Amino acid sequence: MSKEAKLKEEVTERLDTVEVKPPPSTTSHHIIEPFAYLTSTTTEAKYKNVLLILNQSFSIDLFSIWRHCELVVCADGGANRLYNFFKDETLRSKYIPNYIVGDFDSLTDNVKEYYKAKGAKIIPQKTQYSTDFQKAIKCIQLHYLLEKDNQDWPEINDDSGLDETWEKVFHAKSDIDIRVYALSAIGGRFDQTIQSINQLYILHQQEPNLQLFFITEFDILFLLYKGTNYVKYPSRSIFYRPKDSIPTCGLLPLSDRSVVLSSDGLKYDVKNWTSKMTGNVSSSNRVSGEDGFIVTCSDDILINIEIDL
Repeated sequence: MSKEAKLKEEVTERLDTVEVKPPPSTTSHHIIEPFAYLTSTTTEAKYKNVLLILNQSFSIDLFSIWRHCELVVCADGGANRLYNFFKDETLRSKYIPNYIVGDFDSLTDNVKEYYKAKGAKIIPQKTQYSTDFQKAIKCIQLHYLLEKDNQDWPEINDDSGLDETWEKVFHAKSDIDIRVYALSAIGGRFDQTIQSINQLYILHQQEPNLQLFFITEFDILFLLYKGTNYVKYPSRSIFYRPKDSIPTCGLLPLSDRSVVLSSDGLKYDVKNWTSKMTGNVSSSNRVSGEDGFIVTCSDDILINIEIDL
């Protein structure tokens, strides 16, 4: 029997509020700040926070996210959703995306022309070998790489120009850390939700400089990475206001592997706990850490944290 198999699985119930010390700076760990879109108030802090609007309805406070992001990208019909979100033209004209990208099978002509006239860069990409979500991610990556090299956008063809530009100009993986907050990736058609979750795993493998967060009306979803993860925030009150309970969360093993978990700062902390689909799943757990918590995992795993403002 292997040494790993001999380790005892444990579950410990914690108090509703606990203080968790960050991992020592001398040890290797990932720092994840999922709620930077609620706390980044200075220009420097907002740098490389990106709002990505996809083509599903949303009913969250758009303004609270927008003002903490320096770049806004709409994927195809996401521009329609943004346009229709506003009932007042004066207000609509103040919230102009930087880019609209996609195959434009959903984007209406009047919305495209409106945002084009307001200064948004319109990037049609007809190829069906990538989704509008993937095209938007490529657009975001290229924006920051071009900015880093003080280059203007080159002429790109309307079929697969983003991919071709990437291959011609940028051969190595990007080293620019970017946080992308995506609206409407979860919900709507179930197949699209599964594809979004699939992209969380794939993008971390292919483009590890990206931290991708999916925001819904109820929660935020993101990956915890193989190794030790310190999820930090100034206070739970930033994203969860009720005083008679603490936010729920789930550790969801939605990849093709089982994951061994140990945590510090959850209501039900685990140690050497194996999680997999058709096996143990830590759903309906809660966040006890007042300003952060730690999860160590043997492989990437999805986490969701409840939001209630």
